[in-house]
Amino acid sequence: MAMAPLAHSRGVALALEADEPVWLRGEPTLLNELLSNLVDNALAHTPPGGNVVLRVYAPGVLEVEDDGPGIPPAERERVFERFYRRSQQGSGAGLGLAIVGEICRAHLASITLHDGAEQGLKVRVSFSAT
Repeated sequence: MAMAPLAHSRGVALALEADEPVWLRGEPTLLNELLSNLVDNALAHTPPGGNVVLRVYAPGVLEVEDDGPGIPPAERERVFERFYRRSQQGSGAGLGLAIVGEICRAHLASITLHDGAEQGLKVRVSFSAT
């Protein structure tokens, strides 16, 4: 996985869980950008010693789950706005999840945010079967 060196440098364990290959219909460059932004965002908000898990399910469901601080439910819709950042101290420009949202809309995919299993955040992207 191309993000593994970044995860290692941040002291975060990165895992992939997939039962079988899943084919997605879409623009490969944009789908790569979507996945890169989701994983990078999870790595950026997961403390050293934490975990980020990428799960792939058929038919066309991707999940990225981290055990960082999470996002309060009241703020979850705002994270898809351009330039929105939860903290002004972060290094990001507030574009990563906005780009993810645009890519999802272009591919008729839904994106939802959920609490992680123990803490953190789970982002689920569901692509239409057509």
